[in-house]
Amino acid sequence: MTTTLVRDSIVGDAWIQQAMAACPPQRILDPNTGQPTGDILTGPVRIAFESLFRLPEKRPDMNEPKYGAHLLFPPNVDFTIFQEEYYKLCGQVFPEHYNNGQYHGLHSPFRDQAEKMKFGGFTPGCIFFNSTSKFKPPVVDARFNPIVDESKIYPGVWVVASVRPYSYGKQPPKPKKGVAFGLQSVMLLGEDTKFGQSGPDAKQQFAGINIAAPVNRPDFSKGMPSGQAPAPAAAIPGYTQPGGMVQQPGYAPPAIPQTHYTPPAPIAAPAANTFDPNDPMFS
Repeated sequence: MTTTLVRDSIVGDAWIQQAMAACPPQRILDPNTGQPTGDILTGPVRIAFESLFRLPEKRPDMNEPKYGAHLLFPPNVDFTIFQEEYYKLCGQVFPEHYNNGQYHGLHSPFRDQAEKMKFGGFTPGCIFFNSTSKFKPPVVDARFNPIVDESKIYPGVWVVASVRPYSYGKQPPKPKKGVAFGLQSVMLLGEDTKFGQSGPDAKQQFAGINIAAPVNRPDFSKGMPSGQAPAPAAAIPGYTQPGGMVQQPGYAPPAIPQTHYTPPAPIAAPAANTFDPNDPMFS
C-alpha cells in the first residue's frame, strides 16, 4: 500500500484516514456522570523512544527515569482539545507569564517532528509530544487484553494513548516550567514498519569506490587493483551533495498545516488548580 501521509509506513493512507475518522482526539467521559474525567484519547499515533514495560537507564541529563513514549501524530489532526487543556492550565498556574496574547517563558509540549528528522518515522509538519509517567502504564490490545509479549510494542506501531495534562516547575520553583501530557494507558492498534529496523545496504552505499591500498601496507592490497589510478567513482544511489536531502519514495510533506489556536487570556481570579504538584504521577 502507498503511504504518503507519514514517513516509513506501509499501512496506506486510506487506513490512516479511516483510523483518524473513527477515533479523533476526545475527552474521556465518566460513564456514571457523563462528565470529563480529565483524561484525553489521542486518536491514532505512532510511538518512538518507548519505555512502556521497563524504566529506561538513567542518563546524566535525566532527573528521574520514567515510563513513556514519544507520540507521533499524523497530519491534519484537530488539536483543539489539547490546546484548550494546555492554555487552561497555563491560565490557572502561570497567569503571570501571559502577555500580548501569548504565554512566554513556558515549555510547550507541541513539537514539530522535523526536530527529529534524522530518526525514522518523524514526518516534518506533523506534531509529536513526549508523554511520561512514574508508574508503569497499562498496555492492552484491541480486545483490552493486557499485552505481555513486549515484542509487540516497538517504535513504529500504531496505538491510541490516554493522556492527562499537568503543570510542572511552579512549586517548587524550577528553571524549566510549563504544561505537558502525562501518559495514562496505551492500546495497540496495529503493526507498521519498525523505525530503524535495518541498517543501510553497505554494498549500495559504497558502490563504485575503487581505491588502491597504501604502499606501506601491501597486505591490504590483496584482491584490490594496484599500480593504476582508480576509476572515477560511480554515483552512489540515493546520495546527494550536502545541502540537499533525499526524499523517501512516495512521501510528500503534508500540504495542510496544523491548526492554529489562539490562547484565551487568563481570567482575573483563576479557579483553583486541581493539579497536585506533589502527586508522584507527574513529579
